[in-house]
Amino acid sequence: MLASDKIAKAFEAICEEVDKIKKDDLSEKTKKRLRTVVSIAKHQSDIRGAKKGSCKAHKSCKAHKKKCG
Repeated sequence: MLASDKIAKAFEAICEEVDKIKKDDLSEKTKKRLRTVVSIAKHQSDIRGAKKGSCKAHKSCKAHKKKCG
């Protein structure tokens, strides 16, 4: 397996693990940070400074309405 494939699988696993976290008991600040972690994993780059709606690559993350994640 290529290193890039391994990295992509690792980021996919991060997203899956975040999805498993019971989010009902978390503060809004923590929820926002988890969304950021998922966005970074999906983009495989640091998106923390990106403007809302700037992502055109992931329709599933509804980036056209809000920041990816």
